[in-house]
Amino acid sequence: MATVAPQEPKARRVPVKVLALTGAVVVLAGAVGTWLVLRSDGGGAQPSCATVGKNARIQKDLAPADTKGMNCPDLAAALKKAAASDGSGRHTLQQAGVMRDLINTLDDDFRDRSRADIAAPLRQTVADLLADYSTDVHTMLVHYVESAEYLKHAGPDGGPWRDDKGVVRMPVANQPLILVMRAVSDDPAAYATLRKAETARSADDLARITKTSSGADVSVPVNGTATAMGLLDGIADDVLAARSTSEATQWKADAVKGLSDADTSPVPAYSADPAHYITRTWERGAGSGGFPALGKQTESMVGILVKASGRSAESVAKPLSQVASSARVGKDWLDEALTNVGSPPKSLRK
Repeated sequence: MATVAPQEPKARRVPVKVLALTGAVVVLAGAVGTWLVLRSDGGGAQPSCATVGKNARIQKDLAPADTKGMNCPDLAAALKKAAASDGSGRHTLQQAGVMRDLINTLDDDFRDRSRADIAAPLRQTVADLLADYSTDVHTMLVHYVESAEYLKHAGPDGGPWRDDKGVVRMPVANQPLILVMRAVSDDPAAYATLRKAETARSADDLARITKTSSGADVSVPVNGTATAMGLLDGIADDVLAARSTSEATQWKADAVKGLSDADTSPVPAYSADPAHYITRTWERGAGSGGFPALGKQTESMVGILVKASGRSAESVAKPLSQVASSARVGKDWLDEALTNVGSPPKSLRK
């Protein structure tokens, strides 16, 4: 899929105005009241699998299973079976519908409790599913033009659709997506799963930069990568802020361990598979670089590309000078999503 985006970070999509659903139904005061009545299982309760299991959408998706009576591991397994692909990364409309319902159900729960967290037994499963939908996640976060289609289909009257190539797409609003990413990241292994998936998707974009690419063909993938990594850096910062020094140290170590490449098979030649080469090379260096290396991931991945492709360092100097501001965009998206936890959704969800 071709990526078309503004070259300058200041022209990027701004969270509140543009992340809002285009064409969404305006919710009047009466509709908000209806939402409050329908969403009455919140309060100060801790997150639980029962909250997801008793949701009408999830019950429909997993019928005839009795989701209300499932224990947490069984519910997680049922959700994964219903929403995951066969390993190809290509989904059916039904699978994508389950994933969309799951994200919206979790977001409803966050809004009820004014807190974005998920029951521990669900975190890794939800992270695995987000990774399985990494193309959708990546597109909604950083492919600015293409993401307009997702926003159009994310409203209450929308849903998964087949694009012009017949590929099923899973649309949700960006803020619920970001909040679910934040919630699963309380588990460092789940965070590593998300970051590994985004590393691979960003590497796909960077791999399209050839030795002769210039202008937007270079700046767009570099700054798109920086935005995605900035969001993930912000998620890590938010997780760590709620932990003691010893807990934070352990979380960092576990996250880096999950990111480090344990695959001992040879790294493919850059000429044969540039995206996989960039991904594997960065992952192999993540362990030795430790947690601080995550904050320089975009620069490191671009450096790997430059060295392998034969480009000059000067040819990427301008886009690299914009990395910090692009990363700030991703962090701002997280900040805004967290600010809106507890408020009702902009439209009733079906």
